[in-house]
Amino acid sequence: MVVAPKTSYRWKQQYLPRPMEQPARRAKASVQTKVRYILNVIAVTLAILLLLVRYAFIVETQYKIEKLKAEAAKISSENEILKVKVADLKSTERIEKIAKSILKMQEPDQEQIIYLER
Repeated sequence: MVVAPKTSYRWKQQYLPRPMEQPARRAKASVQTKVRYILNVIAVTLAILLLLVRYAFIVETQYKIEKLKAEAAKISSENEILKVKVADLKSTERIEKIAKSILKMQEPDQEQIIYLER
């Protein structure tokens, strides 16, 4: 018995040119959908801009607070220095020294002192 060899026709099917498939076309978006999309983008942009403005205001306020704290510390130290100077200028030893040396004053004698009673 003579048997014919089996031949595969699959390879011929594999290499047959296939018709080009057209990409699925999207349905065109309506004008209303486009307007909604644009309004959403604008709303998100405005929200982000609002957040940035608030953050900038907060940072600026913090900068002013730090500047005022530094100024308050400087004024406080100057105040302490001035208190020391006032205390030094009020000292009785200094006043007595100026009275005796510059103004040529002297201690009163016993006869010059008069006591007043109320």
